[in-house]
Amino acid sequence: MANSSGVVRAGTEPIGRTGSFTVTPEAKLEWPGGSLLLSLFVGSRRMGRSYGFEHDGHLYQAPVGYYANRGVFDLAPGYERDKKPDFTRPIGLECLSCHATRTELEPGQLNRYRAIVHGIGCERCHGDASEHDGLIRPSKLAPRLRDSVCEQCHLAGSVRLERAGKRMRDFRPGQDVGQYIEVFVGATPAGVRVNGHSEALAASRCKQASGDRLWCGTCHDPHRITDFNAVCQTCHSKPHRTGDCTGCHMPKARANDGGHAVFTDHSIGGKRDAGSALRSYFGRKPLPRDLGLAYVELATRSRDATLIEKAWPLLRGAPQRGDPPLLNALAAILAADGRREQAAAALRMSIEADPVQPDALRRLSALVESPAEARSLRSKAERILPARLPSR
Repeated sequence: MANSSGVVRAGTEPIGRTGSFTVTPEAKLEWPGGSLLLSLFVGSRRMGRSYGFEHDGHLYQAPVGYYANRGVFDLAPGYERDKKPDFTRPIGLECLSCHATRTELEPGQLNRYRAIVHGIGCERCHGDASEHDGLIRPSKLAPRLRDSVCEQCHLAGSVRLERAGKRMRDFRPGQDVGQYIEVFVGATPAGVRVNGHSEALAASRCKQASGDRLWCGTCHDPHRITDFNAVCQTCHSKPHRTGDCTGCHMPKARANDGGHAVFTDHSIGGKRDAGSALRSYFGRKPLPRDLGLAYVELATRSRDATLIEKAWPLLRGAPQRGDPPLLNALAAILAADGRREQAAAALRMSIEADPVQPDALRRLSALVESPAEARSLRSKAERILPARLPSR
């Protein structure tokens, strides 16, 4: 965890090539059209590692990654199906939230950082170290609060989204992560997900039989190596065979959302509910706003217009003011239906609530009638996040 992100240093990274890309000993990414210097790594390299680079003070994703299980470079997660990988994908807070202890953006910026404290340090699980008397010991918390410490990064579900007026970056150990996010399970393709450990464990027969006694910390002690077989045998006192329990019951498989990496299946033989109706991981009745946004995200992935039909009445009836994700979703639906003025009005409300939205600014620029206003909106978006990097 301490090596989950950091500064790339020449001579310390793997070297190799994939397709037209080559990673050199100097930590340069080279291709026939140019080269750039890799400056940021994400991932401890136990399973793999992705990279970022800096342009004009902004951090962007590199289109290649290193896969430790195969010992090779290949296209990074999210780029696998791209015929021409781009260099314009920003590394925002959502990218670093689970790979860095703390981040601080420059005011009014999306991917330009004032400070990054790399790696996952003690405070992500135990609280602010400057307040020693208030340090948290996760294993002593109530089960929901205890599990939240791990779920802040290891819970993805079919859809994960921030609740209205909440920011996941404000979560602190000792709180219920469900206050900040809604996570929907169901309607998920069968298989392993990169950050789906918590919902997979919840689906396992072991968890269902053990209840709150079984949690992430039962097997994963961040301070020392755990004997997994010994943990299994605290319940299964008469194993049906000797050897590695996890090799059979928790096999590794390629993640269906994580490029070319393999991850451990934490469902331990449990039945997945792929294709079932969406429901809250936290066992509560989801708010119409959250369910509507979940349908929109699934519709975007699957290009299934029937999901938009389910989302529309849920979103239309939800409180809109001060809720950029809701307003942006409404704007997209209205624009697709040809209602440009209403879509533009929704985007204006969204930008008023959160001006640091380059995508919303560009979308609004395509809807307004005034060429001067359109240019102004694009200029604002460009200052937040350059739309194009210079040729290399």
